[in-house]
Amino acid sequence: MKKEDLIELKKCKGYQTLSKAVEQDIARNPEDTRFTEKLNWVIERVLYYAEKLNLSSSELLDKWEEERDYWYMNYYQDYNMPKIEGDNVFVFETVDDFLKSIPSKKFICPCCKGITTNPYECNSGIKKDNKTCDWKVYGLFDLGHVTVFAKDKLQFNKIFIPVDWEKEGKTK
Repeated sequence: MKKEDLIELKKCKGYQTLSKAVEQDIARNPEDTRFTEKLNWVIERVLYYAEKLNLSSSELLDKWEEERDYWYMNYYQDYNMPKIEGDNVFVFETVDDFLKSIPSKKFICPCCKGITTNPYECNSGIKKDNKTCDWKVYGLFDLGHVTVFAKDKLQFNKIFIPVDWEKEGKTK
């Protein structure tokens, strides 16, 4: 991490918002080191993304904080901001590029293995245990999804695995 990157990051609105929330938690519980550790984790992760994707760390943190609508301790974690590695994180320059990669607009439900047209909730119509499958990508169990990052929106999205990608062997 370059010192100048950190100095620049600390000037952005997102950092100011996040650090204020951290300071409030520390004031309520000064013995708890988790709050400072989480702030350091966020700084490391945003700088990682900025370097890996050639993006502005300030713009990225501003966007993350703008999108955050619950406690930072739960929001900032590997599940929501995974490392860009392996076969389950895909980066696209634009949302349009992502949409072009899934011409069928069909996805595989990890629960019933049926085909759904909704990338977040199964609408395959397949019955399982006398109930129509309604599996959700954001459910309790973390399986059968990929993470998509669109650089133009600075945004993550967890979706079911696209059928088109499965056919192309992009995912395991």
